Amino acid sequence: MLDEQEYNYKDVAAIIIAMTDGEQPFLPDTLKSVFSDPCIAQVILCIEKHNTWLDATLGTVKDDPKLEIIRLALAPPGAIRNYALSIVRMPWIAYCDGDDVWCQGKILQRRYAHTTGSDFVGADHYLTDEPGKIRAFALARYMPMLSSWMVRTEVMKKYPFNETMFTAEDGQWWFRTEGLIRKARYPKMLLKYRVRYSSLSSVTPSKRRKAKIVALAAKPVLGTLIFLFTGCLWILTRKKQYIWHKSWQHKKS
Repeated sequence: MLDEQEYNYKDVAAIIIAMTDGEQPFLPDTLKSVFSDPCIAQVILCIEKHNTWLDATLGTVKDDPKLEIIRLALAPPGAIRNYALSIVRMPWIAYCDGDDVWCQGKILQRRYAHTTGSDFVGADHYLTDEPGKIRAFALARYMPMLSSWMVRTEVMKKYPFNETMFTAEDGQWWFRTEGLIRKARYPKMLLKYRVRYSSLSSVTPSKRRKAKIVALAAKPVLGTLIFLFTGCLWILTRKKQYIWHKSWQHKKS
């Protein structure tokens, strides 16, 4: 059990981006998961400047003093997150996309950052279908999903996201910061990563692979087998550090 001091971490700013209409059905669950964690002291919600549905979507959190809403023109995700960074007041940042959901225990990830002396801590994630049903464990051996990142604010200011990339800006950041900051993996399932049906046509091989797994896992019997198999594989392969794939060496630039 955590002692009182460990429970009192309240120094993390959550940056949520929900820049498209497609995130509207999922944003309430995202916000609920973020606001429920005691380590979150500031919530920065980035939305498109002409958004017309946000007020009806916020619910009771609209009056929470931790919430700060910024309306921005559509831009690459890295540019949106870098702008949000400019108003962060906390020493730590946790990211979450507007269709993903944190599992309970984000404060444990914050504690892990402290006990390991890390600048960055990622967590593991489930794959869920579009309605939010957990379908599989993800291995996350090489790089964590962005919605599980917890990073020192000073690190993000020193190494901001690339503002020209429309996809894979998190991967580019991961390669660029290799060996420059202290990264750790908290090998616990703290994120439900939502695989939306539109992911079937995603341009990235990783998202296409996730979409295929979730589609197969929706089938009776096969779904149970996939869940059990991926769960066992996750248990057998999980570690406290990420693996640097030898094929990535040329990407450190």
